[in-house]
Amino acid sequence: MTDHAISRELPRVQEFGGSPAWVRNTLIGITLVLVVFGLLSVYSASSFAAQQSGLPGNHVLMSQLARAAVGLVALIVAAFIDYRTYRRFAWPILGVVAVLLVVMILPFTTEIAPARNGSRRWLMLGPATFQPSELAKVAVVFWTAALAVRKQRAFGSFSSGVLPFLLVLGPLLVLIAAEPHLSATLITAALAATVLFAAGMRIRHFLLLALPIGAGLAWLVRSNSYQLTRILAFLNPEADTSGAGYQLQQAQIAIGSGGILGAGYGESMQKLHYLPEAQNDFIYPIIAEEWGFVGAVTMLVLFLVWTHLGLRIAKSAPDLFGRLIATGLTAIVAIGAFGHIGITMGLLPTTGVSLPFVSSGGTGLVIALGVTGVLVNVASRRRC
Repeated sequence: MTDHAISRELPRVQEFGGSPAWVRNTLIGITLVLVVFGLLSVYSASSFAAQQSGLPGNHVLMSQLARAAVGLVALIVAAFIDYRTYRRFAWPILGVVAVLLVVMILPFTTEIAPARNGSRRWLMLGPATFQPSELAKVAVVFWTAALAVRKQRAFGSFSSGVLPFLLVLGPLLVLIAAEPHLSATLITAALAATVLFAAGMRIRHFLLLALPIGAGLAWLVRSNSYQLTRILAFLNPEADTSGAGYQLQQAQIAIGSGGILGAGYGESMQKLHYLPEAQNDFIYPIIAEEWGFVGAVTMLVLFLVWTHLGLRIAKSAPDLFGRLIATGLTAIVAIGAFGHIGITMGLLPTTGVSLPFVSSGGTGLVIALGVTGVLVNVASRRRC
């Protein structure tokens, strides 16, 4: 089926495709607000710890500013690249990411992929340090969308419509899990499922996969003692408040002590060595403590609006591929944002999920801004 044939079968949201200019402009505006607020939050959450380590108080902030600059360049470049290009290069992009993931787990690559906190997630190539698992999320969205466009008529069959995806995505997820990186494995799988659901994969096929996926997840958790400990701490956080449940307890103290209007910018007490990873995996509680209920809800609303705009762009995309990648890329930010908030509030098991645009971290910030640029490009295109 050609792109033109597929596009004729899609609901005609607009006569010529594309989204109104205000949708693109609002998406960019909210993104910039989140980045600026993230810089302020990273500085507040990290300054004390940096000074205690003998570094300038703005050490982490300056690193994050450099990452934000790179991310903004990625946004601008992505906004001008025709999104259809990613369909043609979906296989090479996925192949490069797969090679990087293999490098991460080889026993003789520890110099460029050192272990940190029991995991090998960061690849160091000269001055650049990044997480291939973050790149894998985008690559999986592009590849799954590209193949889903080709497999539209085969989705009724498991062997020809579903199995080809599993044969490629399965090994890729195993590579991410081998780092080990449970949260990235689950999120990447969820992104692929989101794209396939949007493409029209049958519900019965998802149900058919539920049992083996659940069994694999259970094995993965049981094979890593620290992940099992986190699950048990989530189910009963009061059982080990000085161990596995400590981080969650401190996060909830931060959220609860913020009140309505917060303690004030820079006045968080939990960042004073009480809450680990305050500038990264647990930055939302610091925001809630300093800006209160109003600030925490405002942050939540910003991400809700961002997600709505991304899905609106997907709905009015000129073709099926545009619709699928816009849906998947929106899910990258939405799953990261609401996953982070849910984890820090004790609604989900504790694991490493950063807050998009806000948390400290180079790869996540650059990816989130690049994703925004691709969405802007999808919104700007017209049906051929």
